[in-house]
Amino acid sequence: MTDVVRRPSTRDAMVAAAESELRTTGTLSLDSAARAAGVTKPGLMYHFSTKEELMTAVLDRVLTRYEIQLTAALGAPDFAAAPVADRMRAYVEWACAGECESGDLVMFADPRLRDSLTQHWTERIEPWLQVPDHVPAAQRSALLAARLLADGVWFNLASDLLPLTAADLAGVRAAAFALLEVTDA
Repeated sequence: MTDVVRRPSTRDAMVAAAESELRTTGTLSLDSAARAAGVTKPGLMYHFSTKEELMTAVLDRVLTRYEIQLTAALGAPDFAAAPVADRMRAYVEWACAGECESGDLVMFADPRLRDSLTQHWTERIEPWLQVPDHVPAAQRSALLAARLLADGVWFNLASDLLPLTAADLAGVRAAAFALLEVTDA
């Protein structure tokens, strides 16, 4: 039996091209996605009948990459079994690693799709970031504050609005980790 070299599916290649187009231009249409993928618009629409379907596929690609990176930062294959403080540490570590780009803000790329895409985003990322209701108030506040610091770093790095120096980023990371020490008490 010979090894079969598998090429990415046309659908996967189209999503990758759409993501690249979004990163490059900051916008995406079915026409621009088709051009970027080197296919006709009807060829693209065979796989994605609406822009929302295409944008959701791009968002899923981004989120899958995030989940892989977060799992690596956590150092455990089953994030659901990990304590919430460990998941938050992994999230802070991941956000401060600075591997985000403007295309990662896909859920904000089209105002008409913002509600459905942010809902999808929330459904995928919430298991990582949810703080259970039973966590004591002081620990809950510390966990949420650390998460919000990481959210801010992520958004800042992805948008590149007000770039942080390496020292500033290290300071924010340390502040978030200090908050998480409260959860270990």
